[in-house]
Amino acid sequence: MILSMDRRELLEYIDRQGERLFPDGVRMRGRDVETAFATALERLEHSIRTVTLPGYHTAEGEACFSHMHADQYAQLLYFFGNSLWQESQNRAVCDKLLGMNRALFSLFLSYKCKMPEHFVLGHPIGTILGNADYGDYLVVFQGVTVNTETDENGNAAPHLGKGLFLGAHAKIIGRQTVGDRVSVGVGAMLYGQDVPDDHVVLAEEGKTVIRARKRERCMAQNYFNVPI
Repeated sequence: MILSMDRRELLEYIDRQGERLFPDGVRMRGRDVETAFATALERLEHSIRTVTLPGYHTAEGEACFSHMHADQYAQLLYFFGNSLWQESQNRAVCDKLLGMNRALFSLFLSYKCKMPEHFVLGHPIGTILGNADYGDYLVVFQGVTVNTETDENGNAAPHLGKGLFLGAHAKIIGRQTVGDRVSVGVGAMLYGQDVPDDHVVLAEEGKTVIRARKRERCMAQNYFNVPI
């Protein structure tokens, strides 16, 4: 993956930015931080390679990352925090990375949250992604809310299938199951309603409408270059 700056420079950039936003003396240094950062870049590349959006690849088709591409940068901050939490549970640095996403992009996405291998953040300003059971090939736009609950067995709820598209200001609240290749449209809200595979959820005249998809491809498929 082509980076907008050298790996070492990128880590130092994140460290300096974090210290300016939160001048508490907690620095992104140490073997665990460096290991987690390398893992985060590998995870980011793995995800970016499948994305079809402009700015994610060179003209030759090679995956690329820019620290000035807000959506990519927000994703890197999540991968960095999540990888570090798995590596050493370095809470001080993880909290700073979480805070950076909140300060820079108004995005709440905890480093403890288990996101899928492949997902796209579409300028996710004002988005809150709780600790749900997320399926692969997830697309999230601005103002989205996914609540945090656990089921009776202590597992993350709701369960969200692969190929889920969450349009601007979509909301999923409750312990329901959302099937594969489901699209939740702009402003639509799911509250305790299960959704079968290959359905769309729409907001129509203040009501939630769930119906079978009419198009051959689901919305999420437009964002990834692999079959969903």
